[in-house]
Parts: sequence; C-alpha cells; structure tokens
Amino acid sequence: MILNLHGLNGSSYNTNYKLLIDLYSKDFIISPQMDYILTSPTEILDRLKRYKDIDYIVGNSFGGFYAYVLSNMCNIPCLLVNPCIPPERYIPFLVEEYEFTDELINLMAENLMNPNLVYMILGMQDDVLLPVYTEQIVHTTKVWKIQGGHSLSNN
Repeated sequence: MILNLHGLNGSSYNTNYKLLIDLYSKDFIISPQMDYILTSPTEILDRLKRYKDIDYIVGNSFGGFYAYVLSNMCNIPCLLVNPCIPPERYIPFLVEEYEFTDELINLMAENLMNPNLVYMILGMQDDVLLPVYTEQIVHTTKVWKIQGGHSLSNN
C-alpha cells in the first residue's frame, strides 16, 4: 500500500494521487483528506499511524513534512515532493495565526531521519518553498531536481 499525503489546503486527489493511480490500482493507494490548519500535528500523525500495511509514503509540500516524520516513526520509505521542511520556516507565513508551530518544531527535532528511507523530488523553480534550502536540510538517499514549480503539474 502507498499512503499519499496532499499539501496545505490541497486535495486527496492531488497530482501525486493521479500519477499513482496511473501506475497502480486505486485499491493500492490510500489518500486521506487532511485539515492541516485546524488539527494538531500530533493528532494528524496519530491518525496516519492507524493505517496498516503501508509500504511507501508519498508526501507533497506540507504533506511531505508529515511523510518525512511518519517515515521515521514507522521505518517506512518515503518520497517527498517539494516538502515543506522545515515547516516552522514557512507555515506561519502561509497560515495566519497558525497555533501549532511549537509542535512542528518539536516533531522535527525528535525525528532525525535515516537518509536511507528518504527520496525527494525538487522543482527548482518552486516559488512557494526554497528548493536549495530544502536540499541542505533534508538528508536523502537520492534527490531528483526537475524543471518546474511547486506542483508537479505546474497548476
């Protein structure tokens, strides 16, 4: 099973989901709709840990942050697409009065990753997050740098 995590204010039927169902059966993809703004990060991770038989996690943007942390917690490989890491650098500016910044900082500090579990795709023209900074922060097995912006579909 593949767990697909959308970005901030995104949809569970995001570009990554559409690409995954072209490769795998819909029955092989779990893509929950998440309310990242009103739900605490710890509660989100507790919900995500309930999914069983997950072989891989794919996360886009803020979903990439959750994929990164969950990958470490559960020892599951992840593919991050323009991940929002570190989230405390971006989320307070993207979400007015976001109340969980301290929780995000603690989760990053507690979950130092095994780079052997982390793969990443960076759109080098991302105008939402800084791909050069993200590449310095996230230790990975492999990084693919592509032409393009924040969304793989450039929408």
